[in-house]
Formats: sequence, C-alpha cells, structure tokens
Amino acid sequence: MSNLTDLEVKNLSEDSYKTESLGRGRGAFMIRKRGKSYQAFYRYWRGKQKAMVPIGSYSPPRTKASGLSLKEIREKATELATLRQQISPQDLKEYLEQQEADRQQQAEEKRRQAEIESSYGTLEDLCTSYLSDMEIKGLKSVKTVRNALNLYCLEAFPKLAKAKARDITPDDIVAIIRKMMEQGITTTCNRVRSYLMTAFNYGMKADHNPRQLTEHGKRFNIDFNPVMAVPKQADYERVRDRRLSDDEIYDMWINVHQGKSSWSPVYGLFVRFCLACFGNRPEQLNDVKWSDIDFRMKTLRFTDFKGKHGTPKKRIIPLTPTALDILEQVKSVSGDYSWPFSTSGKTPIRTDNVANFLRAYNDWRSKQLKEKNREVPDTWTQKDLRTTATGLLTRLRIPKEQRYLLQSREDGSVESKHYDHDDRLEEKWDAAMIYDDCLQKIISGKASDTLVDLEHYRQIKGH
Repeated sequence: MSNLTDLEVKNLSEDSYKTESLGRGRGAFMIRKRGKSYQAFYRYWRGKQKAMVPIGSYSPPRTKASGLSLKEIREKATELATLRQQISPQDLKEYLEQQEADRQQQAEEKRRQAEIESSYGTLEDLCTSYLSDMEIKGLKSVKTVRNALNLYCLEAFPKLAKAKARDITPDDIVAIIRKMMEQGITTTCNRVRSYLMTAFNYGMKADHNPRQLTEHGKRFNIDFNPVMAVPKQADYERVRDRRLSDDEIYDMWINVHQGKSSWSPVYGLFVRFCLACFGNRPEQLNDVKWSDIDFRMKTLRFTDFKGKHGTPKKRIIPLTPTALDILEQVKSVSGDYSWPFSTSGKTPIRTDNVANFLRAYNDWRSKQLKEKNREVPDTWTQKDLRTTATGLLTRLRIPKEQRYLLQSREDGSVESKHYDHDDRLEEKWDAAMIYDDCLQKIISGKASDTLVDLEHYRQIKGH
C-alpha cells in the first residue's frame, strides 16, 4: 500500500478514514475525519481484537489549525510500532496506560512535595515566630532582639531571609557575624549569635507545638542548629563593673534632674527608686503597678522573667523608708494612673527614655567637673545601679543568700527558680534596713566607712 497523501486525507468524507500500513506485523496508522477535525491513531491487533492508541490531531498544509503534519504522524506511529515490539509480550496500550498512571502519580507526588516545601518557613518566618513566642511569654527583651535580628540578619541579608530555615548552614551564620565584625561591631556579635541560636532551638521544637502551627501555619523541619558550629567570641565580652562612689550617689540623688530639667520628675524618682530597691532591674520595677504595692505591709511584688527559658518567677521585696518616701513623692504625679512611673497614664515610662535621661545627666555632670578642673569619671547607666547596690550590700557584709533575696537573683534552689514567697520576708527585712540606713547616710552626706555586721544588727534588733 502506498503512503497516504495530504490530498487523500483532505478529501475524506464525514466520519470516514484512511490507513497506512507500517509493515507486516507492525500495525498501521489511520486518520479519521470527524466534523472539520482530523484525528490520528496507531492501530494494531492483539489477538483477534483491534486496539487503537491516539496519536493526535492532523493539521492539513497551509491551515492555521494546530496539530501534527502527516510526516509527524507517520514518525510517531513508527515509534509506537517499534515500542510495541520492544515490550512484547506486554500489550502496548496497557503499557502506555500504566506509563501515564505512573506519570500522574509522580506529578502528584511532586506537587505534594512542592506543597510541603512551600509550607516550610523561611529564616524570616522563623524569626517572626520566635519573636511572637517571646511576646506571648511577656519577655521584655523582645524589642531589642527584634531590632538586632532585623538590622543584622534580615535586612542585611535579604536573600538569606527568604531562604528556608532548614537550609541555613553554619557558613550562612558565619557570613552574618563576619559582616558585623567588618563593621567594627564586637559584643553585639555574640548577642546576635545567641538570638539566632535560641531562634533555631525554638524552631526545632515548634513543628510539634499545636499552638505554633495554628497561629503561624509554618513548619521548619530543622534537623540541626547551624549556630552551634559557630563559636562565641570570648574576647568580645566586656564585663562591666562600673560602681558609683558615695559622692556620685550623693550627687545623683541631688542633681539627677539637671540634665533634663524639662522632663517629668518621674524619671529622676525612678532612678532613685531603682537604687532604693537594692538595684533590682529597671525593666521589672518599671512595670510595677500601684496594685502591686502593699503600703500596709510595706512590700512590693513583681514578676521576674529573667533567667533560663524566661520562666516567670514571683518576687517580693521590702519597701524601706527611702523607697516609700519616693513613692509618696511620685503619687502627686501619677497617683491616678495604673503605674507609679508613668507620664501619660497609658503605659509606664520607657527604659530607653530613662537611658537618655541619665545620658543627659552624665553630660551635665561632666561639664560641671571640667569647669572646676576636676577629674571626670566614666559615665554610668541605669544598669550600673544594680552593680552599685551589690557593692553596697557586700560592703555591709550582708551574706550572699540575703543579697540574692533582695536583688531577685537565683541561688540555685528549686524555690528561687519559681517562687519567692513572703515566708522569707523577715530575712529580707533585716538586710534591707541595714542597706537603707547606709543609703540614707550617703544621700544625706554622712556616709561612713564603718561596716555593719548582719548578725550583730539582729542581736541589737532583738533587745
């Protein structure tokens, strides 16, 4: 049989067809006309039954219809005939149907894997989820951590921010820290490393946290923490030990408003309150509400989020006469507010504003000393009040256990890790009154180097 021509196919009548043999035992291809379209098939026999495998649409020459030319149909039919011989005795149509089923299954698996992959969170998603968890826990450091991660990681490395968290490598962490070092940043390098370390540790557990999946809908599938392989720079850790002298405490108490005289007196009173409350952390005292103060029992309660895992711990400290006097003064400003140390009544003052307030005082103090040709000491911050208070407590020979109770430090006991009930309040009062007596002498200009022995004080108190 001669080869089909385009003219023969074109002249087909409605629902008729033409065939072309591919050789003995190799089957044939046929083209059938249906309406205005032409469909091509590969035809072969399996036993006494005819089998048809679709090839595609035929497109006559010089037409705009999409489809295959007669030559292309012939080539495809020849390929099918050859394949039929290669897979024999398996049936061609069954083989092709199985191939199509396998292809669809593979496509579905690929789609499913792509869907799973798209559900994996990026480094940016990980940081966002971690920061959200910090906010839920009420951690005060969330703002600092957010600013650092945004500045040094997400904004500095936008491509890395969009990479899957599970694909982040130690080399990526090194790149982040290295860039900071090249910019002359030292201590903050270790801080950012610590934030990333904690974020990845959080991400490794987050996949099994129903709340995280509900609120963020992202999985991270992190197999290992890439930050672990990047060492901390020990020489970048500067241990600050700035303690105010008695003269500096006296001057601060009298002149702390000189730097920002236009600011609310609440700021100066807050600085004094931090020292009067044994150097407890500003961010904790700042959040205290009037409802946390028991004026009858002369105590103050607050929640300490500092420490491993940020587990909240109840704390209670005595309010000495000095601390109570400060609260009486601040009542005239914020007595109708929820917080003693508030200027708006809507929120407590911000500790970064306190930092600015003290910076202005330090500048004023330095200027005064320079004008008098006196030595200018290093500036100090609100955090140095804690070190100063510790120095005073140590100087007064108050035992470590009582110091820890007053300053809300953990002493390693189970009790201190979770609670700080008033059943130890008497111990605190003994140490608190010695401390307050010393502080009163300093701020009145009557400081003495005489040391006070706590046991001796208790014996005097008992008489």
